[in-house]
Amino acid sequence: MKIISMIIRLSLFGAVSLTVSASPVLRVAAGANAAAIQAAVDQFRTDLGGPNNGVGGSFPTGRREINWDGVADSFSEPNALPYNFFNANSPRGVVFHSIANIGGNHQFRVSASAASGTAVRFGNIDASYATIFQTFSSEKLFQARFSNEIEILFFVPGTNIPATVSGFGAVFCDVDSSNTFIEYYDPTGNKISGNSLNVANNGLSFLGTSFNAGERVAKVIIRLGNANLQSGNIDGTNGTDVVALDDFIYGEPRAMDYHAGDFDGDGFADAAVFRPSTHNYFILNSGSNTVDIFTFGAPGDVPVAGDFDGDRRADIGIFRPSDGSWWIYRSGSGVTVALSFGQSGDKPVPGDFDKDGKTDVAVWRPSTGTYFVLRSSDGSFFSFPFGASGDLPVGAALAP
Repeated sequence: MKIISMIIRLSLFGAVSLTVSASPVLRVAAGANAAAIQAAVDQFRTDLGGPNNGVGGSFPTGRREINWDGVADSFSEPNALPYNFFNANSPRGVVFHSIANIGGNHQFRVSASAASGTAVRFGNIDASYATIFQTFSSEKLFQARFSNEIEILFFVPGTNIPATVSGFGAVFCDVDSSNTFIEYYDPTGNKISGNSLNVANNGLSFLGTSFNAGERVAKVIIRLGNANLQSGNIDGTNGTDVVALDDFIYGEPRAMDYHAGDFDGDGFADAAVFRPSTHNYFILNSGSNTVDIFTFGAPGDVPVAGDFDGDRRADIGIFRPSDGSWWIYRSGSGVTVALSFGQSGDKPVPGDFDKDGKTDVAVWRPSTGTYFVLRSSDGSFFSFPFGASGDLPVGAALAP
């Protein structure tokens, strides 16, 4: 059954700008118990925006959370947790890799439940762990099985489509030094942020980093102290520092690459129609099986779509043939921009002509068979002839 959501977007008569910070937004806290970090965790949730989208599907906004507590005993200590559990068994769009892959298949561990009969909070590995580790959300914790470093990759939940997120945060147990940190990497492999955790001996620490200037996180690396969980690796003895993890919170995974007609960012084209009589867009989101309805434009406008803001989601827009103006609703910021490019009789042919990852505003002029392109990369434009009288540009074959 489809869920219909009415979303009214009115054209703004003039360009609108939005000021955003170019620096990562950090939420950091540490203390003796869950209450000490709760405010920072909640603020990070607000930074990411939208609801917790739970398990499965794909959504244009919101976040995902993992608290480990729903992991069955069959995948908890002393049993291994599969590296792709949270993209296959309980799809939330993350896959784990450990730096030291002893035993194969990137093995990980979730601590046991009290009802299982196995010692809780990794006390089955070393009895001291149940004393030094506490939970943020009762009752299970997480760690790599043979390493103290974890790599996290993102996917559109339940698929093999690589994805990115707008931010990632985690709760840490018993951070004793700056050996524990999170690093964030973009799709090109560049490190875009990284910070150590605040110390909280036998307590809880939180670090959440979000990005609001277009940066996208493709990979996260976490280092946990200086030793893995192992019998005899006793925290504080001979410099040993062991750390465990609790809740993960991260932005909704969105397809890493733009796919034409993908309005919800799940890597699949969405069915969409534009109704000229009411200038409404109707979009069937393939990820969530919901319908969005946008009121946008005026009678006589021509619909256009493309990723004009580079957020890997299609933006809705219109071209006004009467005066050659463009009106684009940027999905990344929720801002409508208007600009003039073209003249009466031109046909819209948007596309990424400068290969910067953003759709460029462009028109084809039937009277001369000429393309005119406004580069999104630097704001310059160029033109070139291609076509003859009576031709139709492929990108605008259906446009009046």
